[in-house]
Order: sequence, then structure tokens, then C-alpha cells
Amino acid sequence: MSGRSPVPSDRKESTVKVYVKLVCILCIWALWKATANMALCYLLWITTLAWVVRYIIRAKVKGGLFVLLGITSNAFVTLVNGGVMPSVGIPATFQPAAPIWNVSGKGKWLMLADQAALYGFSIGDIFLIAGFLTFLIARVQQRLHKEGSIIANSD
Repeated sequence: MSGRSPVPSDRKESTVKVYVKLVCILCIWALWKATANMALCYLLWITTLAWVVRYIIRAKVKGGLFVLLGITSNAFVTLVNGGVMPSVGIPATFQPAAPIWNVSGKGKWLMLADQAALYGFSIGDIFLIAGFLTFLIARVQQRLHKEGSIIANSD
């Protein structure tokens, strides 16, 4: 036996729920990405925001505010632009991989669009990256602190 206690069933159920929600979001995202359908765009962002906000508030996630700002920025700019993400400074000859990107350089709220100056990322993407990095760094620090206290207690 490995010395680990079995995972309580309520924790397993919680983990399964998280994976089911993630799969649902990924399916909606894939459908939206393939069609650039406005209804799917709304469904994706409303579902994502509802689940992420609940998780961030309940778990008090470090970096959660950045993640929330990133999702909100990307949701807002795609919704005001008819379900597509506009791009600024991208060469007109560039062929987007899916119909959810508009490389014409036209649209509303272009400051939130994908920017060539940001290597194709949007401000929302930068917030998302910052939030995930903050979360990961906090988790690693927490893990190292926990392992350090275990080692110190065993001496």
C-alpha cells in the first residue's frame, strides 16, 4: 500500500463534476469555433463566466481576478463584434484557422482585439496568462512550503 488514504467519495464526485463542466465548455467552444455562431458565442461566455466566477469566489483563487478580467475582455469584444474576435495589425494575407477570427482590422472595441503588437494575443489573453501564472506560482509555493514543513517536522 502506498500510505495514501483513499479519496473521499464526495471529493471524487466534485472532481467528476469539474471534468464534466470542462468537457461541456470545450464542446461549446469547438462548436462556436467551427461556426462563429452568435448564439454559441453567448452560450460559451455566459457558461464560462458563471462557472469560473463561482469557482474563483468559492476557492479564493490567487490570480482569479486576472482570469476573470481576461475572460470578460475576450467575451465582451467577441460579443460586440458579432461573435468573432477582431485582429489589429495582422497581414490581410493571413488565413485564420477558424471563422471566429476577423483579420480585417475592423470592428468595435479594437483595443481588446488580438494585436500583432502583442504577438497575436489580446489584452484578455494577457490577463488570462497572468492569472494562470499567478495561480500556478501560488500552488507551487504552497506545495514547497507544505513539503518543507513536513521535512522540518520529520527531523
